[in-house]
Amino acid sequence: MNEARLLRHALDAAHAIVNNKPYVEELAEGLLRVVGADCVCIDICHAWRTQTPSVTMAGEPDGLSAAEIDQWMSLSADDPYIGNLLATSDPRPYRTSDFMTFSRFRQTLVYQEVFARYGMRHLLVMAPHITDENLVLIGLTRRLHDFSDRETQALHPIRDLIAAALDYQAQTAAIQARIDAGPPGAPSHRSTLTERETQVLALIATGHTNDQAARKLDISPRTIRKHLEGVFTKANVPSRAAAVAWWLRQPPHQARR
Repeated sequence: MNEARLLRHALDAAHAIVNNKPYVEELAEGLLRVVGADCVCIDICHAWRTQTPSVTMAGEPDGLSAAEIDQWMSLSADDPYIGNLLATSDPRPYRTSDFMTFSRFRQTLVYQEVFARYGMRHLLVMAPHITDENLVLIGLTRRLHDFSDRETQALHPIRDLIAAALDYQAQTAAIQARIDAGPPGAPSHRSTLTERETQVLALIATGHTNDQAARKLDISPRTIRKHLEGVFTKANVPSRAAAVAWWLRQPPHQARR
């Protein structure tokens, strides 16, 4: 297994994620080829406790019917990886054999009703993203032989890289949603902030430097610094990052001064 190629596929997927571009199909195909699985399945679950996930597959089988997906979801608590994830919140890559022998796994309903029909005996699963609402699972399966320790360890940085990109995407989407929720020149998140201080914070929160924010607002970088210093004093915070974090925690409906 070429670990450098594996990292390249993960890096390409991370770039796509942070730029809001499709990544699932190429990542699934890359994992299939480099790791040497018989099937790679990536599940994107919104409201995952109640809703059916979007499933992308590479290898064999090349797809699951809606009924098969519903059946898998109904039996997911019987899946040893999902059971461990729910019990411990540990999203790292694990093989089914890390939890139980194959003979025991063969007795589970999830194996008998889902995996056995395709002859998939060995599973390796990781969770790059999990919140109360959203869940992303990446599963690799094989028919003939289990995944090695080396293969399992090689997937740890892959999971971490995809997780970081998905977290970044979620955070920037949340910031953008809060900005979009108000009209142009949106009111401040606290009555103590001026309209200009709010505009400066909104730009800083989306990654603008002082110089970039100054050009955007047609004011000088020195004025940007003055506005930020005013925010630091009002919020009792020491830095730009702390000011943005404080601002995002404030109720959005409060009127500006």
